[in-house]
Amino acid sequence: MDISKITIADVCTEWLNMKKLSVKQSTYAKYHYIIKTEILPELGDYPLEKMNSSIINAFTSRKLGVDPNCTDRRLASKTVRDIYTILKSVLRYGENEYHTGPLAANTVLPKPKRESIETLTMMELRKIAKYLWERPWDARCVGLLLCMYSGMRLGEICALKWEDVDLDKKTIYIRHTMQRITVPEENGESKTRIVVDEPKTQSSMRLIPISDEIYPLIKNLHRFSGANAYFLSNTERFVEPRNYQYFFKSILKKTEIRNVNFHILRHTFATQCVEVGMDIKTLSEILGHSSTNITLTYYVHSSLETKQKQVNLLKI
Repeated sequence: MDISKITIADVCTEWLNMKKLSVKQSTYAKYHYIIKTEILPELGDYPLEKMNSSIINAFTSRKLGVDPNCTDRRLASKTVRDIYTILKSVLRYGENEYHTGPLAANTVLPKPKRESIETLTMMELRKIAKYLWERPWDARCVGLLLCMYSGMRLGEICALKWEDVDLDKKTIYIRHTMQRITVPEENGESKTRIVVDEPKTQSSMRLIPISDEIYPLIKNLHRFSGANAYFLSNTERFVEPRNYQYFFKSILKKTEIRNVNFHILRHTFATQCVEVGMDIKTLSEILGHSSTNITLTYYVHSSLETKQKQVNLLKI
């Protein structure tokens, strides 16, 4: 094969075909989406043998928005790091498959930017909790309380079935996650579908305790559940993440709370746990992180109220 005719688009196609055999559907869908929307439009027509570090670094700069001549949208640092990582893997495949030698040895991984993470104030948390406690018959409301007391992710609570709940031991086994993914079709079009799969990492498959505060609500709901029922519906029909996010947003509106993302419940849980003295190792395991560094870096932030209290301890 004439290597001069091999383009980045060709190598991306081969790389995706290889990955399709070894990764989960959701991971493959993510790879396909990033390649289709971010890499191919700019680099797809480049000949593989002419790819170099200068081209890659310029591409990264445009994505980050640091190029003054760039008119494209600026992407978040984490998104650009994901794009860069996939592109580097594609190029390594091309190097090995077509014996080109190093193509991008002097490229630079974008520096991670610490994003500010919001949490709910105690007043907001209590207003939401009051609304939920007044509706113990609604499994969706109990589900939100469960997230408040456990830090469960949106996809995890939606995938939770009653068979994963051990009422005798007061524990919940997180072993599945649910998400809507974009599935590429052979005709070049795409469609979305719900996928229930194992969590991405081994540490995300975990056993978490049920708080004594909400245990009676969960035990009462269990009386009306079927053998193979989902927690949020008490039937064999699931509540998909997008719809549960809408449900959460509707409660925010009813309780006159600012519009925030579902993930704020996880951030708030982690912050509260630290503030009441939970050790980081325990919290990290409950959240399903692979290391305590992730917990400290991304989820543990003192609230303004706590900072005020600590400052007031200072006497001069």
